Amino acid sequence: MGRRLTFTRLAHERRPIRYREMVLTVTPTRSVCKVLQDVSYCLTYLYRRLLAFSGEHMKRIVFVLIAMLLTSAVLVAQKSWNEWTLKETTKMLNESPWGQTQLETRQAEEPVGAITNNGSSRGMTQRDPGKDSPGAITSYIKYFVRFLSAKPIRQAVVRKLELENPGMDAQRVEQLKAFADASSNDFIVVAVAAEAKDQSTGGAALQAFKAATIESLKSGTYLERKDGQRVEIADFKLPVADGLGAKFIFPRLLNGQPFLDANSGQVRFQCQLSTKIKIEARYKVSDMIYDGKLEY
Repeated sequence: MGRRLTFTRLAHERRPIRYREMVLTVTPTRSVCKVLQDVSYCLTYLYRRLLAFSGEHMKRIVFVLIAMLLTSAVLVAQKSWNEWTLKETTKMLNESPWGQTQLETRQAEEPVGAITNNGSSRGMTQRDPGKDSPGAITSYIKYFVRFLSAKPIRQAVVRKLELENPGMDAQRVEQLKAFADASSNDFIVVAVAAEAKDQSTGGAALQAFKAATIESLKSGTYLERKDGQRVEIADFKLPVADGLGAKFIFPRLLNGQPFLDANSGQVRFQCQLSTKIKIEARYKVSDMIYDGKLEY
């Protein structure tokens, strides 16, 4: 999702000039204002250093470069969601201010008495080459935790469907775009989907989702702010064939006020899905600004 603008920062000292690379990452989720602030800082530093040893010709070149970089930064920051690539949509869904991934792995264990070494080759039990080495990852499961009520997540869902199904009819496309651009004013919806390496690991998670009820989830499923204030789950929807996973629904208001604002610091989602499965994800609220609005 991020596009990297790379240039060299010059540290002009009495000693020979040192070159250090500065990298500015511009993503579709960052506001134009933030992008321009970063670009302005980097270019101001560069320009001041160049003034110390450059002539008029070099100054003119620098002015042209500044104009080009500012223009390109704005264009990247203003990239519309329906122009995102598959890589950008995947990053938005799984690794962004609104989407996180929890990875759990299972490792091969050392069989009891598998290897003993008394200095003689006779004392060493040969390991079965058909089995995984101790410590090797034999299985994994990923939980994708996303604020489905946040517009950028819904836009990424729709854009991914468009890219994977280029022949969709016009009516379906319009329905999806309406879903992507809708406002969520009443509830906070967190969607959790699972992806497992093998059926045994994935089956256990699927069974836990199917067995979950609003009553079983109430005591251990909530959203929590940095100050410790919580909203508890209000409703729960089982996974269906939409690929989005289970939906955990929370009230948007706490004591008559929006649960989150720009000063909330951090919000944590926790779900004790079963005795063995706990899903947790943390989000920095100040990064959840999208198109000038806090989206969650």
